[in-house]
Amino acid sequence: MRTPRVSQSFKHDGDPPRSLRAMTTQTLQVIECRGTPRRIGQQWGEACRESLRASAENLFLALSMSPLGASREEVVRTALKLEANVRAFDPEALELIRGQAEGTGLPYEETFALHCMLELAVNGAQIGGMCTSMALTGEATADGQALLGQTIDWNPDARMDLLRIRHADGREQLSLCLDGSPYYHLNSDGVGNCANLTLVEPRPCASLVPLSVYVPKAMRQPSLPAALEVLVTAARGLGYYHLADAHGHVVGLESTYDDHVLLRPERGVLVHANHYQSERFRERDVTHHYVPCTFGRQTRISELVAAGHGEHTAESVKRMLADHGTPEGRICLHDTPPAPGALPRATKATVVMAPAQRTMWVAAGPACLEPFSEFSL
Repeated sequence: MRTPRVSQSFKHDGDPPRSLRAMTTQTLQVIECRGTPRRIGQQWGEACRESLRASAENLFLALSMSPLGASREEVVRTALKLEANVRAFDPEALELIRGQAEGTGLPYEETFALHCMLELAVNGAQIGGMCTSMALTGEATADGQALLGQTIDWNPDARMDLLRIRHADGREQLSLCLDGSPYYHLNSDGVGNCANLTLVEPRPCASLVPLSVYVPKAMRQPSLPAALEVLVTAARGLGYYHLADAHGHVVGLESTYDDHVLLRPERGVLVHANHYQSERFRERDVTHHYVPCTFGRQTRISELVAAGHGEHTAESVKRMLADHGTPEGRICLHDTPPAPGALPRATKATVVMAPAQRTMWVAAGPACLEPFSEFSL
């Protein structure tokens, strides 16, 4: 089996050209994987063994403290109810998970549960995430090309890893992983995505597939319409998505357990926090009960985008994502005590993408404190 390559540092803003860059950073582990799904999983598991095992322990601990007080065995048993759906939807995903289990030394069943992190968290009422995202294009940007950007806010103990994947068909992909779940992607065809938490009241859903399975499959597709087709087929609430491509196309997708709505940009702009924007879903939306600041963040990011309309670049998106705004609308989150009864949250990473350039910038934490590193396909 090919030994996984662990990078040490990618270019920080102002560093030498890409050809002179080293391959990793001290704060964000960057792993190069290639081959079949099983081999990619093995390489990922071996190189991220420590962070993946820590993520699994954090998951089991959090759910043991949930209102349901679920044991390790109960968490695994609940997760495995989705295994048949994954097998029907994307059997290659199970091969990747098996390889990852082999690489980490974790049982396959616990590794599978880690890929169901968000679904399990919702089931256990242990929601700690909130993100603010934007997709800009056309008249909103300086060159008319699309830009994506978001904060990734979750448990302060969460782990972030970045995979540079070369699939067997030659397609390359950058996948930013939160606690072992690959939610944020940019591929070599110039298609990228953001992902935000959205919630309606949880209920049984016979066709539910974990986000960590269907989002990567969508983002392996060669075009935005093909990626959107996968998302529309599989998205069942829990996640909102901005999609953008190298041609400047931008679209948003909100979903519930039995419905979806596509959001189109206005004057080249889409912004999203965690509540539903489509009228059709607002009465069913419960996100604000868990994340009450979602409305303030939506207002604040809209104000920032409007102030620079027509001039936005990757640099201005980075600055907006570092904004502290007001207590009700703070985009960059750190050193803030949780509200009474709420789980602690912090910005674990900040990501910006320019699909036409096949380039992703990642700050391994709040953008006001951490430098951005550049990654290109």
